[in-house]
This record gives sequence, structure tokens and C-alpha cells, in this order.
Amino acid sequence: MNLVWIKTLAGALRRRLTAARSAGPRLPPPGILPQLRAECEAMARYALEHGMAVPPELIARLSVLVGAGSAEGAADDGEIEPRAHELAVTHRRLAQLIRPATPQAVFLLDAERRRPHWATLLGPLPLVRALTVTSLLFLFLVVASALSSKVSADNVRLGFLDSSGSVLLWNALFLLFCAGLGASFSSLFQVHRYVADATYDPKYDASYGARMILGLIAGLILVEVLPPDLFESGSMRSFGKPTLAMLGGFSATAVYRLLQRLVDSMETLVRGDTSAQAQASLEVQRASNDTERMRWQGELAAQLMALQQSIAAGTPPAAIQQRLAEFARAMLQVEAARLPPPSAPAD
Repeated sequence: MNLVWIKTLAGALRRRLTAARSAGPRLPPPGILPQLRAECEAMARYALEHGMAVPPELIARLSVLVGAGSAEGAADDGEIEPRAHELAVTHRRLAQLIRPATPQAVFLLDAERRRPHWATLLGPLPLVRALTVTSLLFLFLVVASALSSKVSADNVRLGFLDSSGSVLLWNALFLLFCAGLGASFSSLFQVHRYVADATYDPKYDASYGARMILGLIAGLILVEVLPPDLFESGSMRSFGKPTLAMLGGFSATAVYRLLQRLVDSMETLVRGDTSAQAQASLEVQRASNDTERMRWQGELAAQLMALQQSIAAGTPPAAIQQRLAEFARAMLQVEAARLPPPSAPAD
């Protein structure tokens, strides 16, 4: 009986491995033309499965180009060049059709979907599966650490400086696990959005690990390093340390901005408020401009009144025109003097 079960299990495992080998590679094959064919096939399947309006002649021509790829090794350069050009044009048209999805993301999702594996229940891509396992692990660790009698609301409120020994260790681990749960949840939520839009890019995989580490650090800083008075006046005053640790892990960027704001406030206390100095110099410049404008308006009114008196006294038109010309020349000189000097020409 045991021998029958072993043979059955071995046969199922052999079939699973054979299906995994025949499902196609996870990465594009080496070479430009094989990569173009593989991505074109994946994009065509993606467009057809999602009901996109794909031109029938495009699918027909793609099937001919893909079918001719097996005989490409025996073809000469004169046949390969136009075929490669047409395949590149087809690739571009399909990439425009499936936007905002990218050819690389569509190919990776298609390759993983056609590769039968039990781990696909955790996510369509290796990164999603890793983040899912990490989230479940942190969730288990939060629950497991909370079962300890040394983790309680009173002990968590004590903090690092008022606690010691195993009590401090258990409560610090509990807060770290809460921060890790928030960080893994944030990363998993974000990568799922990229996968749903088919805009996933594997070159950013390493950044998710760094984001997890930053989330752990940010959660611990938020609950143990920053003074608790920062949260007394806001809506976060009713949050406990586990919630704050989870929020810090969820958004390490928010903790960074909070720290940056504290640094800016400290620099303002040391150097003085630069905005007040800038406002004072602006007010001085504005007052100087107002004084200059009032002086010019007074001179303008005096010259206009003198011109009016000259006209009333019967001054000849030639003399009036000469005075108008002098008046206009004086106005232009004043405006030229108020303009900033021209910048030196670049070498």
C-alpha cells in the first residue's frame, strides 16, 4: 500500500515538473528576434483576453512571423532583415495598443500564468509571493509575541528607558513586528497595483527590501525615539504604540518628513527665521519703490501744468512740440534708468 502511494506521488511530481518545463521560460529568450516574438505573442494574448480591438490583419501577420521563426536559422540575411523589421513594427503597434501596460510586464505575467505551480496561489509573480509570505510571517509573529505574558499595555507604554531585561526585549520585538506588518502590507498593496495595471518592472524588486527595512526603522523611531508630546494635540493622541509602529512601517516617508520638519525648526531657532528677514527686505524695497513712484508722479504733474500754462499763454506750436519731445525723452530716460542692467553675454 505504501509503495502504491509512493509511486502515485512520484508520478504526480514528475508530471508537475514536466509541465513546468514545457510552460515556457520566465525570462525573455536571448537574442532580439526571439524576445520580439515572445513579447508579441504575450501582448497579443493579453489584448485578445481583455477584449481590446486588435486589427485582424495584425494577428494574422504575427502568426506568420512567429511560424516562420522556426525556419529562421536556414534563411539567409536577405529574408531575415525584412522579417525582423516587420516583427519590430508589430511589436510597436501591440505595445501602443495595450498601454499603459508594458511588454515586459505582460510577458512576465503571461509566462507565470502558463507555468503551473502551487505557489501561484500566493501571487502571480515571485515578488508578490515573497511579500505575501513576509506579510503572513509578520502577522504570525505579532500574534505569537502578543501571547507572551511580558507583553502588555502597561509594559508597552514604559518604553526603552523605563524597562529592561526580557520585558524590554519582548515589547521591542512586538513593536518591531507591528512595524514590519505595516511595511509589508504597504509594499504588497503597492506591488499589487502595478501587477493589476501590468506596469510591473522587475528592476525595482530590490527597492521593496529596502522599503521593508526603512519601515522597521521608521516604526521604532516613531514610537520610542520621538517625544510623545508630538501626538498629544492631533488626531493621533488616542493611538497606542502598536498602532503608531504599524503606521510608521506603512509610511516611512511620513516619518522622514516629520524628522525633516523637526530639523528645519531647529535650524530656524539657531539661524533665525529667514522668511522674516526676506519679508523685511521685501517691505523695504516696496517702500522705496512707492517713494520713487510718488516723486515721479509729482514731477509729471508739475511738467503737465507748465505745459498747460504755455498753451494758454499762446506759445507757438513749434515750441509746444519741442517741449513735448523733451518731455517724452525725459520719460524714456527715467524708464531706462529703472530697468535692471543687461546680463553679460555667455562665452
